[in-house]
Amino acid sequence: MITLKATSKDNYSDVFTLQLLPEDLSFIASPAEALAESAFFPYYRNLLIYHHQTLVGFIQYHPMEPEGTKHEYTITQLTIDKRFRRQGFARQALKKLLTQLRAKSDCQIISAVYVEGNERMRSLLSGMSFEFKGRWNDTAYLMEWHREAPLPKVYLSTVWQENFEQLGDLALHEPQQPLVAPNEWTLLEAAHNPGYEVRAINYQDKQVGLLMWVPEKPHRISIWRLMIDKAYQQQGIGRQALKAALEEIRSQPEVTEIAICYVPDNPVAKDFYGSFGFVETGFDEEEEEMLAEIRLY
Repeated sequence: MITLKATSKDNYSDVFTLQLLPEDLSFIASPAEALAESAFFPYYRNLLIYHHQTLVGFIQYHPMEPEGTKHEYTITQLTIDKRFRRQGFARQALKKLLTQLRAKSDCQIISAVYVEGNERMRSLLSGMSFEFKGRWNDTAYLMEWHREAPLPKVYLSTVWQENFEQLGDLALHEPQQPLVAPNEWTLLEAAHNPGYEVRAINYQDKQVGLLMWVPEKPHRISIWRLMIDKAYQQQGIGRQALKAALEEIRSQPEVTEIAICYVPDNPVAKDFYGSFGFVETGFDEEEEEMLAEIRLY
């Protein structure tokens, strides 16, 4: 079984154990080089490919919005250790990544570039419904997958250096303010915890809210924040945003539990989250919050 695990301070050095053939470097950068490059582009996402408990490869992707193209994600690296090839691991890893990317509500296009002569990559992408688009530059070609359905009115998108300030201007009604942490605090937490996933909630291409979830354990995700600006409440935006978040979280096959906490004084939280299948499991005395969960399996 193939699983994808995000790189972290605890496992990033494992990429140095991956072994490539000399000719591989004609088509791709080494995993270590790709990982080092991502340190200067914080929106890059790096994943280690495991077969059971054995590291067999590396995959990298990123949203294209920070580079000027909205609603597109691009796959920049896919490498399998030379000792584990011809076992279908590349296909399985790509399939899992595509499932996760297609679950993102803002994803309309997935692109990939391969160097001329890398026919294995072209064949792999073709088998995943990518279409050949022609030359990307003098030495590489571009392939793309396009979603047929139009972009939804409410979708989640990447938060990065050019758009985070707008989220700090969003506001709640005064009675709601004690119920949700300020957006500035949420963004600060996410900035200093790379595993935290923060998303802007967009309504008709305008940022109207913020959502964040946190991997507490490999099999457990906890949704820590959900807020909608006071001017856009009571329009079903929060419901559509949470639905999009749950679809994205569920695309990770290792996740079996999704949790959420809320202040018991919140008059609508229990019924709202209960309508998605969250069941209250207890009260956190230390945090003074109610805990509710969805068990997927």
